[in-house]
Amino acid sequence: MIPRPLKTQYFQILLALSRRDLHGYAIQRAVLDQTDDQLKLWPAMLYRSLAKLEEADLIAETEAPKDEPDDERRQYYRLTEAGRGRLRDEAEMLARWVRAVGEAEA
Repeated sequence: MIPRPLKTQYFQILLALSRRDLHGYAIQRAVLDQTDDQLKLWPAMLYRSLAKLEEADLIAETEAPKDEPDDERRQYYRLTEAGRGRLRDEAEMLARWVRAVGEAEA
């Protein structure tokens, strides 16, 4: 079980996989893009995070998408239904926190 709130890298990985199935390097690039280069997932952190997320059944290994070149070295991951639900729950929690800040400033 992964505690709440999700670690930043877990949230960003789930977010990246919510759009499409990706391999490790593509996940790294997607996270950089969606965080405006603020979160760099070094390989050790990335693969430990992927293992934890897979162990928690939030992601799963999958076949390469048909539009991707066949490369045996690449492991592709997909978001599971549990992962999609967890991502949605985390996003709703973050939205509540943002609203609370807005209310505190008012």
